[in-house]
Amino acid sequence: MTIKTRKCLIAFGLLMVCGLYGAAAARVELARQGAPVAQVSCKQDLCVPHTGWLSSMR
Repeated sequence: MTIKTRKCLIAFGLLMVCGLYGAAAARVELARQGAPVAQVSCKQDLCVPHTGWLSSMR
């Protein structure tokens, strides 16, 4: 196996892992938005809205 082939395989593998992670994160976010939860949850003095897109990834 040449170095060029090995580099291509590693790059392809990394892209696949990143793609799978991104797809899973998007599905989790869509499932979280579709769940019946209150629009705002207030605990102590801090209110957190639950309507932001991909807010859990920040």
